[in-house]
Amino acid sequence: MKIQGQVRSDQLRRGRVRVFGGSHAGRVRDITPSADPSGARTGAAVRQAGSSLLVGFILMLPLFGEFFHYMVDAGPFYYLSKAWPFLTLPLAVYALVALRTPHHNLYIACLIYVLAITPALSIYWLGNGFVDAMGTTIKVWPLCYYFSMLAVLAFLKPSPALLRQALLILGLVSLAVLWGLWIIVPRSHYAMDPTVSKLFLFEYERGYRIYLPETFTIILVFYCTHRMLQRPAMWHLLLAPFGIISMLMIYKQRLAIAATVLMVGWIVLINLPKALRTVALALAGVGAVGGAILLMHHSQGVSNSLGASLSIRQTSMRLLTEFLLDEPVRWIFGAGGTTRFGSVTMADIIGRKDFYLADLGWAGVLFEYGVFGGLLLLLLYVTAIRQPLRLKVPESVETEEALRQTALYGALHAYGIYLLVVTAVYSPVFTPGEMSMVTALLLYLNRRWWRPGR
Repeated sequence: MKIQGQVRSDQLRRGRVRVFGGSHAGRVRDITPSADPSGARTGAAVRQAGSSLLVGFILMLPLFGEFFHYMVDAGPFYYLSKAWPFLTLPLAVYALVALRTPHHNLYIACLIYVLAITPALSIYWLGNGFVDAMGTTIKVWPLCYYFSMLAVLAFLKPSPALLRQALLILGLVSLAVLWGLWIIVPRSHYAMDPTVSKLFLFEYERGYRIYLPETFTIILVFYCTHRMLQRPAMWHLLLAPFGIISMLMIYKQRLAIAATVLMVGWIVLINLPKALRTVALALAGVGAVGGAILLMHHSQGVSNSLGASLSIRQTSMRLLTEFLLDEPVRWIFGAGGTTRFGSVTMADIIGRKDFYLADLGWAGVLFEYGVFGGLLLLLLYVTAIRQPLRLKVPESVETEEALRQTALYGALHAYGIYLLVVTAVYSPVFTPGEMSMVTALLLYLNRRWWRPGR
């Protein structure tokens, strides 16, 4: 019996591993084979719990990422997405009160401004009623996802491996759905009016396209790019270009595709040796200058290729500037916004039905929130990309898993930069939940504030 006990303790010493950030973080797991039936049952229960947790995150992450937020074609998922900020509000309050979350002062200041001060300004400047003014805040409530996402992570304590699986599965499902809809749905279902369908669109410049959010597809592309530079497998080499090609053929959102390609190049650049990085930067600089010269010489052709999209934005910018110049104080604090369902709409104020603040990027933010509110929102985006560039993985994590964790962290970090890049055209408050979710995931993976078992 004594010898048997010695062997057992030796097995435990050799077979103990510490689970990094998982749902059993801080506990010791025996990975040696066991003939004990109770041990087998425990292992099955752990696997079942892990599978349930994976399914839970696959269902939750699209809601936190506002995947269905503007997809009127999605029916109940569309309405669930609209209600999700309020359904998860208790979690946000819990995180704010019970967790020592970083950057909470910045988020609180921004939420107070966009949820209280801006509606009051819209009542004063635009003549909105109280209900209409509060209706304009629907789009910025997802900023609370920063707190509610951290609360979910604090309660469930998913391992980085589980988060990686959930994000990659969502990326693969997004690609499969995109191609499935492209092949199956007849062209008669595509509409030119976005109020009829925001999923199946037809435009003279771009033809038929499917406006399915590419959040998880882009994260998948960034992850595969990182893995190609680490230990490439065949599926990494195939999926990264396949994702970009799919966006080119079906999604056809110019800035999103250009920003994705730009970030893929950035990922490659930061992983090059120093000497090669210098050469690559020099070549990129020459290419940028050459591209600028070509654009200047062919500006009319580029303008014609953009069609109505560019002309509408140019007209909207002129009208926006004229409106703000009437009262210079509007530049500082903003004039607020309206909804298309309210008694006062932007068409009533500006005099054009095709005036949309969401099409004007940061200029639209200046109209609605002013310079002060715009700076607060910009700081939230900067906060996401100011997280450390590389993930520090504990030495106890085996090499292959460490590489996967750093690739996931790098993909999320690149996506945070991508979100800031596309705000050049897309409004920063169009889907702020994406940025809030990515920031929360980066903080959790980096474990700068997280303490296992707290």
